[in-house]
This record gives sequence, structure tokens and C-alpha cells, in this order.
Amino acid sequence: MARGLVVGIVLLVAITLYSVFDCAARPREQIAALPKWAWILVILLLPLIGAGLWFLIGRKRADGGFGARRTAGPSAPDDDPDFLRRIADDVEQKQRRERRERGDFD
Repeated sequence: MARGLVVGIVLLVAITLYSVFDCAARPREQIAALPKWAWILVILLLPLIGAGLWFLIGRKRADGGFGARRTAGPSAPDDDPDFLRRIADDVEQKQRRERRERGDFD
């Protein structure tokens, strides 16, 4: 029981400190809803709730909005493992065909 309480307190302190430092280091243009000093006060006075509010509504996204996020899929054909596997298979089949035509068998 005591160990769980200690772990919980350590996590709460870590989340609070991270939130305070994140808020303090962030430029004024990337902070929403309240001034920087007010966010730090909210985070310190209401540790878990304040940190949650900071991450949900206090921070502006770097791209400036809540628009659709990019999918995590490959951005180019050579980033796609399936595409690379198909190319390797095609090369291997071509080499086998050429060996067969020459009469070189493994």
C-alpha cells in the first residue's frame, strides 16, 4: 500500500514538474486561454487537474490547429516495406529465370 502511494506521489510530482517546465519554456504565441503565469499557477495549485488542463487546452499545436493529422503510413514508395519486399521478390525471380535460361542450376 505504501509503495503504491509513493509511486503515485512520485508520478504526480513528475507530471507537475514536466507541465510547469513545458509551460515556462513555451513561447507566448503557443499558449492558449490564459497567460503563462496563470497556467503555472493552475498547474501548481491543482497538480493533476492543472497538468491535464494544460495538456488539453493550454498548449497550441505547432501546426496551429486541431485539423486532421497525417496518417502514420509510408510517405514514399521506398518507405513502404511491402513495396520493397515486392521489388526484392521480382529481382529474385528475374535472376532465377535468367539462371534457368542459361542452364545454371543451384
